[in-house]
Amino acid sequence: MRKVKPKFQNKTKQKKRDAILYRYFMTAIAIFVLYHLFIESHYFGSDYRYNLFVFWIPTLIGFFIALKFNLFQFDWKECISDVKKETNFFYKIFTIPFIILAHFVFAVIMFWMPSNIIWDALNKMESKNNKLEVFFIPVNQFSTSYKGADRIYFYFKNELESIPVPYQDIKPYLDKNPSNFKVEIDVRKGLWNHYVLESWDIR
Repeated sequence: MRKVKPKFQNKTKQKKRDAILYRYFMTAIAIFVLYHLFIESHYFGSDYRYNLFVFWIPTLIGFFIALKFNLFQFDWKECISDVKKETNFFYKIFTIPFIILAHFVFAVIMFWMPSNIIWDALNKMESKNNKLEVFFIPVNQFSTSYKGADRIYFYFKNELESIPVPYQDIKPYLDKNPSNFKVEIDVRKGLWNHYVLESWDIR
């Protein structure tokens, strides 16, 4: 006769699996935040290849892996059955999309974040092989916020770009006409029409 595993054993295994997944999840977030704050380069530019190969393909792969292997140990049949029985209209409308969104967020964190770190490292390596270029660009706006999102906005290669700056660096310019100033940016060209920022100054 085939032995049937007690339900509590299955629940214990599921709890251990969930705990491991949670640790990996939180570790990935912590690594990405630290990398973004202290290591990631600041770059300008955009290219469909970044969106396709760095964001969408890794994210969709992660999304389908999460669904295929049911990483959240989610009972879809039971959920769909509950939704059909539910009388609350908003519960019916938002439950399934919310669950799908949760899987997508998981894929972004576990698959896009690592691919973005790899791409950023390759982008910096490529930029080191290229010459330094200097641009003097009219300032579009000096922006400050109580949330600390202080930035200098300008158009680079016909795209609106910005540089995060300390408040004390732009404080003298906040009550002045930004069109009277230019931002000097020293950049090196990296991958796929992206430029890595080396330094900047206001002129």
